Amino acid sequence: MNRFAASDDMDPLLRSLRNGLVSDRLGRESHKRLNPDWVESALSEASSFIIPVRGEDSLFYRKPEPRAALFPAPAVRERITALDNLVYLGHHRGEDFFAISVYETVNAIPWELLDEGLAFDSLWSTGMLIDQFEASLLAYARGMCYWHHRTKFCGACGGDTRSERAGHMRVCANEQCQSIYFPRTDPAVIVLVHAGEHCLLGNKSSWPENRFSTLAGFVEPGETVEQAVVREVKEETGVDVNTLEYHSSQPWPFPGSVMLGFHATATRQEITLLDDELRDARWFSRSEILAAKAGTGWLRLPSRISIARRLVEDWCQTQ
Repeated sequence: MNRFAASDDMDPLLRSLRNGLVSDRLGRESHKRLNPDWVESALSEASSFIIPVRGEDSLFYRKPEPRAALFPAPAVRERITALDNLVYLGHHRGEDFFAISVYETVNAIPWELLDEGLAFDSLWSTGMLIDQFEASLLAYARGMCYWHHRTKFCGACGGDTRSERAGHMRVCANEQCQSIYFPRTDPAVIVLVHAGEHCLLGNKSSWPENRFSTLAGFVEPGETVEQAVVREVKEETGVDVNTLEYHSSQPWPFPGSVMLGFHATATRQEITLLDDELRDARWFSRSEILAAKAGTGWLRLPSRISIARRLVEDWCQTQ
């Protein structure tokens, strides 16, 4: 029996562990970030590995089955002159994991150590095909490398920044400034609105016409997450909601968000598209959702890697 299977009394922690890109097996061990000597020592250990990130893509073995490609840390360390783009991720079962941006350290990567059959690909398309722990590592690595890429210059004075705390802090190198920057995660709400035996899904203009998903949007300054749910649903569809129930969360490194998932009950079901966010929005019956899950009918549901899919499937199972 899957202990993470949906149930009415499941707490949000267990629900979160069912979501794609989530695992509880990595010990982040933040105290190690404060010790440069430990970091340097770990990079010389055969039990340490480095995860390459190329822009939005991660590196995968394709055969015999998809899996994350990792480099032995000592082989990479001997080619790196500076650790500015290296990030310590954490520890699991005697192994330590780091991330590095390939774009910024391409000459340091010992490609000859890896077999053929490798390819860079989007975590979005490959994440559900690999081990969930590996997927969570790649998501973490991608988010951190993106943050480093976007924070190379100080937002206060425009000067260069340098990496500290094993990649978990950047400091302005300008002695008159010395602003400090930490990795940021933008909170976003995502909600499945339902009314009786129907749920509300929307279609964006950039999607195929048969693909529908839950409603989502970023939390604005001065706003609670609950207020953001009500506002986003109203702005996108004109539907009023109440009785919000927190479901679970999911890191979303596309590029750097955390999705806060909710279920909500509609009090006004008439749909009016009030902005340009959606091309279409409709109420779908439970039978239509079940047919889509089975691969029949015309409706295409969200990807299985997304919390959107969890929200829809759990609603189906609890009706």
